[in-house]
Formats: sequence, C-alpha cells, structure tokens
Amino acid sequence: MKEYYKKYIDNNCTEDEFQQFVELFVKPDKQLVLDANMKEHWKHTKAEETETPDLSDTLHKIHYEINSQEPRTGKTRKLVTYLTRVAAVLFIPLAIALFFTLEKSNSSAELQTVSTPLASKTHFVLPDGSEVWLNSGSSIEYPKEFSRKKRLVKLSGEAYFDVQKSKTPFEVVTENVQVNVLGTAFNVMSYSNTNPEVTLERGKVQLISKSGEEKVLAPGQQAVIDAENSSIQVQKVDTEIYSSWIDNKLIFRNESLKDVVERLERWYNISIELDDQYISDKKLTATIEYESITEVMDLLEITMSLKYEYDKNERKLIVKPIK
Repeated sequence: MKEYYKKYIDNNCTEDEFQQFVELFVKPDKQLVLDANMKEHWKHTKAEETETPDLSDTLHKIHYEINSQEPRTGKTRKLVTYLTRVAAVLFIPLAIALFFTLEKSNSSAELQTVSTPLASKTHFVLPDGSEVWLNSGSSIEYPKEFSRKKRLVKLSGEAYFDVQKSKTPFEVVTENVQVNVLGTAFNVMSYSNTNPEVTLERGKVQLISKSGEEKVLAPGQQAVIDAENSSIQVQKVDTEIYSSWIDNKLIFRNESLKDVVERLERWYNISIELDDQYISDKKLTATIEYESITEVMDLLEITMSLKYEYDKNERKLIVKPIK
C-alpha cells in the first residue's frame, strides 16, 4: 500500500498500479492509512519547517467542495459519494499545495500569516510548541520566533489553542478582545459581524475588551463580548459544542436556524438564504459529522417542516417554510 502511494506521488505508477491505488483508498476503512502516508510524505518534503502546519485536514476541503454543488438525489448522489472518495486520492498533491495559504514576505520575515479558506481548516504548531487548529475562513499572524516578554498572535475568525505552559505570557489579540494565558486550552471565535466568544476547556484565561473591561474565565465557562459596547458576559456552557469542529463535527443544541445557517455557510462554503423570518427563529438540536450539504438540508426538511431549492443563477440554497 505504501509503495502504491509513493509511486503515485512520484508520478511513476503503471495503469494497473494506479487502479489498485484508487481501489485501496476509496474505502472508508483505509482513511487512517491514507492519513499516515500523507503525514510521512509531508515530513520528507523540502518545504517542511518547524512551523509548517499539518495539512491532513485539507482533504475535507475536497469533500465539502464537491457536496456544496447543486443538491443531487438518487443514483447521482451515490455517484457523488464515490467520486468524493476518488477525488481525495486523485488530488492529494493538490490538497497539500492548495486550500491552505502560508504567507511570508521573504525567508527572513519576522511575521508570518496562516490562512484557511471557507470549507477548510488546518492544524499546526507555533514556535513555542503550542498547537493551533484554525477554522474555515480564518487567519492568524505570529512571529517566526516569540520574544522573551510575550508570545503574541493576532486572530481573525476562529481558532482553538492548546498553549504550551511557560512563564512567558501568551496573548491572542482579536478586533474586540485580548486573551491572556500562561498554559491552557480554549476556543476563540471572532468572525466579522458577530459577537466574539471565548470558551475555556482547561486552565485559566484573562479577557480584556476594547473598553478596558476585564474578566477571568474558569474551565467550562464562555465569555461573549458585545461588539458594540465591548461589555463581557460570562456563562457556563458545554465546551464540546464549541470545540467539536476540530474533530470534524458541528454540534447544535437548541440553536436558532439563523445561527445554524451562518455556521453551515462557512463549513460548506455555500450561500443559504432563509426566505421567512419565522423559520429564522426555529430551534435545532443536531450533530453533523461528514454529512454532505444535501444530507444536512434533507435533515432540516424532515425535522423542521421546511423545504429548500437550489437557485442556479445565484448559486445558493433557498429555505422556505412548508405552507
């Protein structure tokens, strides 16, 4: 199996070997083997640096891109499922090179930026050993080497941090809030046009809003920052709901359809329009893991008495109530 992978990557396989390679890796139970081969190949590429991110999650980008196209049914849906798996094989080199942006002005630049497009995410390690999971439509900026005074990163979008314990303070700065930590694990959500959220799994963090208001979070607590007046509200939450995305899951617990749609749009890189204010306020409880956008919309139709259609001209899904 490893031999087939290497020959494919080197573009040195025969037609029969290529066919065997495809047959091996379109099977779901071979996903772990595929992931292991990708990681090994990546470690031996010339482009690897200590700060180079782990790009294994970018394969999910292919899955979502294919399923974000016009909804399909019947035999076509089965074919799409098969082609999704084949695509993960055919575009492994592209998945490594694309769907992820690592920007450097030059090799000696002090700052570097990691960005992820919609419907994709990535995991990487910062210079101090802290781990970062960067969600779709997000970017983070950090120095090639942290100073002795503080470890500063700037975030736009959403990221989960597992911070390496150190005497040097770790700071996450967003447009509306600054998060100060020493060693902890937490999720920060700070997309534009939304109220930022900081959810703490373990350790302790201090928050400072633009107005100067300060709050300290304990494990299991979440802070919601009002983007307009910079006030901070703290509440007890189930942290898994807010960090499950790093394990390729979306968890909704009694959330309004309006909020659900916002997360689905980023997750699948597709535009969704709610045609009626009434359905915007309807509540949903569900867990989504690897389902296509068609499967998700079918679920909404069944559980919430809705119907949806695909507008080819606008390239968006329109959700309407059943009257």
